[in-house]
Amino acid sequence: MVSTYHQYISSPLWEGKRYGKGQFYSPLKDMREQTILIENSKENKNDSYRQKTKYDDQVDRYFSTYDLGILTGNRDSYLEGKLNSADDVDCYAFSYIQRGAYEAFGISSKITIRLENLTEGCDYDLLVYDKAGNQIGIAKKNSDGSRELTLPEWDHGRDYVIRVENRNGEAADTEGTYRIQITEERTQNRSEEQARVQRPGREDKADYAREVDRLHDEQYRALPEEDRYQGDESVEELLKRMASGERLGKQELEYLKIYANLHDYERAEAAGGLRNKLYPEIVNRLKTAGIELEGKAWELEIDAYGKVTISGELTEEEREQAEKILEEEFADRLWDTYMQASDMDSEEYEQLSAYHEISSFLQKATDGQYKWEDIYKDTDRSGSVKIAGLPGKLCELLNSQESTGKYEQLRDDIYLLWSAQSRTEKSSWGDFRVKYHSDGTEMDMVE
Repeated sequence: MVSTYHQYISSPLWEGKRYGKGQFYSPLKDMREQTILIENSKENKNDSYRQKTKYDDQVDRYFSTYDLGILTGNRDSYLEGKLNSADDVDCYAFSYIQRGAYEAFGISSKITIRLENLTEGCDYDLLVYDKAGNQIGIAKKNSDGSRELTLPEWDHGRDYVIRVENRNGEAADTEGTYRIQITEERTQNRSEEQARVQRPGREDKADYAREVDRLHDEQYRALPEEDRYQGDESVEELLKRMASGERLGKQELEYLKIYANLHDYERAEAAGGLRNKLYPEIVNRLKTAGIELEGKAWELEIDAYGKVTISGELTEEEREQAEKILEEEFADRLWDTYMQASDMDSEEYEQLSAYHEISSFLQKATDGQYKWEDIYKDTDRSGSVKIAGLPGKLCELLNSQESTGKYEQLRDDIYLLWSAQSRTEKSSWGDFRVKYHSDGTEMDMVE
């Protein structure tokens, strides 16, 4: 018989906050049992460390989670994922919340993260970043083709991002899957009293920063000579070139992989991808529809519901046709690229992302008949808060503890926004627009 535990849902990757009385809680099975989590990139996005993803459990689909920390309880547990293209990246949240309790009782612990089951010829990287976006681990290749790393002993954090990416830039295996395993080893090696005074790097930020710098320098020296960057540009200068659309060389990319902060790297990556891939795709797609953009200045806006509005040097017929094509084929990617390349703080990012996910879902699921403003709280006789205001079947799915990861994510987004509304008089989520400008040769974000 499966033992059931209750864990409160927290939407942000970092420092998730409970939603207060009547919040929804998610059942999790006994951590000692095998868990197989499945990445579902069609329903959940994980191309950025700030995006959140629900995973269905293949062994028992009644349970799901945001966090890979559930894998540590059983050595046969793993996550199964897939890179959908050569430039796809997968980001996963991993929280090691039990570490604090271990340290209090003089127990040291070691976490090993392993990337395996790679198809022959595929060469993927696995990197780990701390809460602040510092890279604190790059998995090393084993003789069997797997990659593995152990979190450094001096790191005493609890929140991490695991990032999987294609190392060689060649075609990824879009049919095959990789696996991530996370194992834990514990050792009772000192008394509780000693543990209270022997916690290196936990509170001393300067010591921690020195350890991070030392690790990065070791990683750089360990690179093959031909992969070491020998130039004199700073990390910031290299990222600026990447953001401008310039394709960096292998040495420069290896250097950034070691030294760049994840937040800054993702912003540059998104801005560069806009110029090198997304905008050329848009130009070619509109060209096949008979719309020539070269030499024409134009702007576009996307609201939270996915509606595209275009203005500028296009005819009325071209504008209407372009709006339809971009709405149907590019709106989601343009929204995600803008959000990833922006420098907004995490709270604003999470709220706008939640509002967008709910709004775009309702636009498609109800053909625009329902909006966020129609959703309200309904408290039953037991005092539990339920989602109401939408069609009955939809409310049933959102309120059910047996719903899939997609509906759990939407439910969590609704609770997150309710929590945010309780702290402010009025939100401006509905007024937010993603904005781009094109001069006829390239496209830029308008912030």
